[in-house]
Amino acid sequence: MLGLGWFEEKVQNTLKCPVCSAVHTEANPRLEELQVLAREMKQLTASVHQAPAKLDQEVAVLRLELREREGLLSKARQKRKYLEDRTSTLAAQRQRVRQIYLFVGRVEQALENVSASRNLDDLRMKVQALARAIAALRQELDPRTQKDRLAAAVDRGSSRIAAYAQQLRLEHATENVALNIRELTLQFKPLSGRTDFLWEVGGGQNWVGYHVAGLLALHEHFISLAQNPVPRFLVIDQPSQVYFPEAWPSIDQTPNETGQADRSPDIDGVRRIFTALATFLDTVGAKFQIIVTELAGAITWRGLPQVHLVEN
Repeated sequence: MLGLGWFEEKVQNTLKCPVCSAVHTEANPRLEELQVLAREMKQLTASVHQAPAKLDQEVAVLRLELREREGLLSKARQKRKYLEDRTSTLAAQRQRVRQIYLFVGRVEQALENVSASRNLDDLRMKVQALARAIAALRQELDPRTQKDRLAAAVDRGSSRIAAYAQQLRLEHATENVALNIRELTLQFKPLSGRTDFLWEVGGGQNWVGYHVAGLLALHEHFISLAQNPVPRFLVIDQPSQVYFPEAWPSIDQTPNETGQADRSPDIDGVRRIFTALATFLDTVGAKFQIIVTELAGAITWRGLPQVHLVEN
């Protein structure tokens, strides 16, 4: 390009050839062609120099357009997901509605069947009976009701123990005797306020007497229950042992029975035990059996009701 410009400058006025110094009076067509080519080359070069800037601008425009299209694509995806979720929710709702309609239809059919039935009164009575049973069970299972029922049972049992203890003429019978279900024993609370347990009061006669009184009172309570898992019999072995340190040789060899004054206090003590057992059987009726194995003579039990000799 530079050479062409220099050459054009040298020949444009004089038309003198810079190489051979020859003078040309007419325009040189070749020179014009070179000039046209030079201008085209110059324009092409200028466009080439401007191309990077234009390309960068086009790239920026394309990137901006790409971001816009990516944003539109993201929105389209979100809308698609929303529509899919909504479609699933609507499908589930439609399914639930169908199930509700089916359930309502079954209920209506059942009501129609009940209405057509002739046993409405029987059904109503059964429902009322079940409602009463449910209410009774709820009251029975109430912890406060259970606690009150247990306290009432202990009070009744303690009262019966005291009654048997007075009949047996035991020590501390007039004190406040109570059944202690935690320690599984009896406790006594005299007017002094101190509480004594069974192992702390009296001797062997007291022990036997209060055990007999406690067992009889407990069995009275068990028999009064509608559902009683406790067997209805009691076996007592030699209740006279604490009254007679050495057993009598035979049940027939008894002391003379000349009179009440001649009888030993020990004999009266044993007879009071049999009397308490007979009183218990009279109280509960024919619902219980007591088996007593004893070496003492018949003077301790002869003439008492509910006592029957089985074997000597």
